Amino acid sequence: MGDPYWNHNVHYHPVVLGAVPDGCGAALDVGCGDGLLVRKLAARARTVTGVDRSPEMIRQARELGAAVAEICLQSKSRVA
Repeated sequence: MGDPYWNHNVHYHPVVLGAVPDGCGAALDVGCGDGLLVRKLAARARTVTGVDRSPEMIRQARELGAAVAEICLQSKSRVA
């Protein structure tokens, strides 16, 4: 299945996914946008957390990733 769109970040998804070790317990995607990489990481890691400063992007990510139980999505405008 191809990606729903292409941009510079999507171009590097295979590199990022290739760097995830077998048996990965947790992954973090900062600036996750609509969660495309989060959903891909969910196939390689036990749990995945996606963080974005935009509540609208997190809403979209939750909608698009509704079938993926292993993801946690949070909107953060500032990391403490």
